[in-house]
Amino acid sequence: MNNPKTEAKLEIAHLNMKIAVALSDLSASEISKRAGLSVNVLGKYMRGETMISFANMQAVCDVLDVPLAMITSERQITPARIRLTKKLMRMTEDQLIGFLDQEKLTQ
Repeated sequence: MNNPKTEAKLEIAHLNMKIAVALSDLSASEISKRAGLSVNVLGKYMRGETMISFANMQAVCDVLDVPLAMITSERQITPARIRLTKKLMRMTEDQLIGFLDQEKLTQ
């Protein structure tokens, strides 16, 4: 790949995946198994030896219970961001509107 923007986004996703795996209680090998991947796929990806498909990345995120959008976000994954995102994802539209109104964030 020669596109610097794409390369930067892939590096961010790579770093965020490493952080998400490190924050979990599971080994990369166990995560791979639970995601239906060969044991080495995730480890090779995290070491930068190979790429991972979108479908496999989604499967890993499902095992980690981390939204895929957090992996591809330019912001680094943290435990607080994971908790906040999960809370926001569980809210109904009305709850989100109420929260935003309360925080005066809708303007």
